[in-house]
Amino acid sequence: MLDYDPKIKIMIESKPNEPMDHTYIPTIGHAIGLGLLTNAPERVGCLIESAHAILAGLDPSDEMGYAMAHNKLWSVHLNDQNGLKYDQDKSFGSVDLRRALNQVRILDRHGFGNNGEWIGLDVKAMRTQKAEVATKHLSNSREIFLRLLEISRSLDDGKIKQLVSTRDYEELDRYILKSLIG
Repeated sequence: MLDYDPKIKIMIESKPNEPMDHTYIPTIGHAIGLGLLTNAPERVGCLIESAHAILAGLDPSDEMGYAMAHNKLWSVHLNDQNGLKYDQDKSFGSVDLRRALNQVRILDRHGFGNNGEWIGLDVKAMRTQKAEVATKHLSNSREIFLRLLEISRSLDDGKIKQLVSTRDYEELDRYILKSLIG
């Protein structure tokens, strides 16, 4: 495909257990490695889906940071996941608010989106919904994202830096959790 169109860019989305237990590109590290083996690695980037990182036993914010460090994070699909068996595509932040905050924070702190990158919501309705509420998962995910963005931007970076430098991680954890619960 890279040879077919010299202007095309390709994004690789890692999937640790799809299709059907055959793992071709399970993590973003694998995706970046594969991209580097192409004849145009500068035109191959990554799309991270939160649930796929969780299914691989990884933290989505770590995967995002790694991809950004290589300038390969070109798009993100935010959602949540409870367990390791199958891709649930739960509403963003519905399982783990702290994990969701970490994703919002790393994206915001590193200017993700400022160069045309996209944040999408890869979520689906829980079970069978009535037609009039069938898209609530989208508005719920967006609302949680925007609220977590407010919380992240309200955190005192000086306090965080001081707590990290003194290695008082319990207090740092308490500070962030208190910010999440108000």
